[in-house]
Amino acid sequence: MKKTIITTIALIAAIAHTAAQSISYGQYMEQVLTNNIALTAQRLNIDIAAARTQASKIHNDPTLAIAYSNSEEWDKQLGYAIEGELSRTFTFGVRKGGIRVAESEQTETAALLEEYIRNFRADATIAYLEHIKAQMLLDIKTENEEHLQQVAHNDSLRYAKGDIAKSDWQESRLAAGLAHNNRLAAEAEVKSSAIRLGYHMGNLQNAENISGNGTLEINEPVAPVDTYIERAMNNRADLQAALCRVDVAQAMRKFNAAQRRTDLNVKIAAEYNRGAVADGKREPSFTVVKAGVAVPLKFSNLNKGARTADRLIVQQAEQQAEAARLQVQSEVMQAYNEYLYAIMQTETFTQRMVQEMNETVNSKRKAYEAGDISFLDYISTQQRRNEMNDEYIDALFEKAVKWVELQRATGCNMQYSAQPINE
Repeated sequence: MKKTIITTIALIAAIAHTAAQSISYGQYMEQVLTNNIALTAQRLNIDIAAARTQASKIHNDPTLAIAYSNSEEWDKQLGYAIEGELSRTFTFGVRKGGIRVAESEQTETAALLEEYIRNFRADATIAYLEHIKAQMLLDIKTENEEHLQQVAHNDSLRYAKGDIAKSDWQESRLAAGLAHNNRLAAEAEVKSSAIRLGYHMGNLQNAENISGNGTLEINEPVAPVDTYIERAMNNRADLQAALCRVDVAQAMRKFNAAQRRTDLNVKIAAEYNRGAVADGKREPSFTVVKAGVAVPLKFSNLNKGARTADRLIVQQAEQQAEAARLQVQSEVMQAYNEYLYAIMQTETFTQRMVQEMNETVNSKRKAYEAGDISFLDYISTQQRRNEMNDEYIDALFEKAVKWVELQRATGCNMQYSAQPINE
């Protein structure tokens, strides 16, 4: 029975490996940047901003008015009049100011899109790391289950021969059952993390069968923190967006100033008057041509509130840009220190430690099967080995994540051609 279970586990693992859609980090990121729907929707902001810039270049439309007038006493034929008027308002600097505002907003939109893509790449990379971690944990849980299933099978034979007590056989069988449950939970996490990869790639069809083929090993040399701060100042799109908001505020201030200037309304009109009929004779008809200029009296400009508000908005944008610089520096310094700490955590684990722990478990198993130690002594060593493996994988994962966060803080785009994950 135990042999059947072990064979079934191995068969399921082989079938799952065959059905899995293996994908490297480079292939994954290429599909993320190409197919993700949310990212595609964000890219439309560039086209929208460009269209608004184009729309800002329009001129004021002229106005055409036509009027007809007649006496209410139609039977007296007192004559009628038809008037046509064409007018247009001319502004000075308003159109140019509107174009400047739209262009500044378009530049800001481009910076915001770059910032969105930067964060999206980092989030997608972390999702890939989570999937790799889940796969590594599944491999450990599967190996542990197979190991304990074999021990439980051997104990059943030893119990049948009378070599061990029933309690030892029951304990080994219980440990194998718990290992089976742990393996199922790890398998579910692998599928869930694979579905998250499918979401980032914009396709959930058979997403649970996606399998990453990278590792969590990150061996990037650490530069001085000032190097990362300098990179961030040059690369961070959110900082560029903050500077663009200063340009937008200044452009809006000039636009509002142009709107406060005096407009000029020019109109040309012609009026045809049909002569009235008096004593059976129609009086002569005549046409009147009109031309005029209307200038609004801007008494509202005496109120300085709008000017003060515009000035303060520019000042606020400048202060926000300076705050953004400080925030970028703070984020880089925090990410840098967290990455250094993650490196120190992984350095506490060595391949030799893992190998020695495996050797200890194997020796404990042989001692247990020889009857020299209890099952409790053996399984406690096995659990310590499992805990150490889990902690080692967690440390590798945290180091990789902190590296990604450092890249995010410095504004690096992590193009899919880059290989932050060894493959």
